[in-house]
Amino acid sequence: MLLRSGRRLAAGGGGGGGGAPRGSPPGGGSPLNSSRRSSRRPRPSGSSPTSSPGQIRSPPDDGDGQPPPPRRRRRGEPPSPSPVPGTATSEAAVAGLPIPEEIQEEILLRLPANSVLHCRAVCRSWRHIASTHAFLLRHHRRQPEFPLVTSFRNPAPADQWMPNCLDAILLRSAERRPIFSFPRPFCGGFPITASCDGLLIVGGYICNPTTRQRAPISRWTIDNIVGLYRHEPSGEYRVLYFASSDTPSEVYCPICYCVLAVGSNKPRQIPCSVTPMDEEIIGAPGPMIFGRPVLIHGNLHLHWKKRRGTRYNRILVFNTVAESFRQLRPPAVNPRNYTRLLAMDGMLAMSVSKERVMDMSIFMLEDYDHEVWVFRYKIKLPTMEIRRFQDQGDWWAEVVSEEGDILVSCFGWLLHCDNKGNLVSKFQYNDDLPAISPHRIKESLIQHAFFKEGTKK
Repeated sequence: MLLRSGRRLAAGGGGGGGGAPRGSPPGGGSPLNSSRRSSRRPRPSGSSPTSSPGQIRSPPDDGDGQPPPPRRRRRGEPPSPSPVPGTATSEAAVAGLPIPEEIQEEILLRLPANSVLHCRAVCRSWRHIASTHAFLLRHHRRQPEFPLVTSFRNPAPADQWMPNCLDAILLRSAERRPIFSFPRPFCGGFPITASCDGLLIVGGYICNPTTRQRAPISRWTIDNIVGLYRHEPSGEYRVLYFASSDTPSEVYCPICYCVLAVGSNKPRQIPCSVTPMDEEIIGAPGPMIFGRPVLIHGNLHLHWKKRRGTRYNRILVFNTVAESFRQLRPPAVNPRNYTRLLAMDGMLAMSVSKERVMDMSIFMLEDYDHEVWVFRYKIKLPTMEIRRFQDQGDWWAEVVSEEGDILVSCFGWLLHCDNKGNLVSKFQYNDDLPAISPHRIKESLIQHAFFKEGTKK
């Protein structure tokens, strides 16, 4: 039969020079296409090609068991991500249904800030999802906190070098990410004085390195900045600073603490009671505050020390809601040691090391109400490996994460060690000694009104 039908087709194709083969549809075409057309059944009247909301239907076929080719994406429609097999998302993708907005939001939440900004330009729906305040707040809370390092890349002589570049160190990916370069007016000293919620105070400005926005803190110059915090009842970001005071008060205090809302020109004084022993610390030029303030349970914790000949130290606690002070006892360690306040596992902690940094001891405040400190563990630095990068002199080390990661600054290198003392990664710098900043940054895309007001001015 096959041979005969083949002969007939051959004969039909060769005879007459223009006749169509027997059995072919009018107008030309192959018998296979004709059978496909004839096998299609008409759609019942009243039926819709799309499924109802929440219903996943199997895609129609062409009669031969094969699904039709994928539909072309319309302009403004977001591309569908690769579905996970065996899930409702994968079935919806196979059926040609749009991905639910909740799933799209969860995907965007897992992207870094720079990628979220790029996704906003893809389509209107993604721009809408990634621009709401609720999304930006959730995205900020998911971001890791990066330590900051300033470097000296000036062509000037070494004795005139000033920090002019700021980098964020991504510990998990062993990456160094440039944040910004300081303008010349800021090169007269270390410019970063406070940090909070992805915001930095640089000189007399508050800035967001992620969104590249900045605004002046106030019309007046503010020195001796202690910290930056968010006042929850009002939603304002406020600056805490101190200044010398000759105003008589019920409790003697040679300095006064003031609070100023960002963008405002009306500071407000905060009373701070001190003990006779505290007068030795805060006399004359004021206290030496070591490290950055640590925010725990809505309180800013400041580490007080005398500038010279330290024999006594104290932790000053500032309630950011009531805006009042109290004092907290530090762990029983030598106050002459190198100490820094930290936040670990939601608790206040302190790292302690001697001048020659060979190891670091971690103490944690387990009972906050009764001020009970306990020794948690000790981190021994890999001295022999560090000597490969700096064979003479001492180095500088800081605990820079809640997991106990340590950054070691030595000659032309920045070394990353874990809480076991293992050398994890290294970063080479062009200068002699990269400086580890006490402040950290957490990327934020949240919009603030004071940036818009600063732009108008």
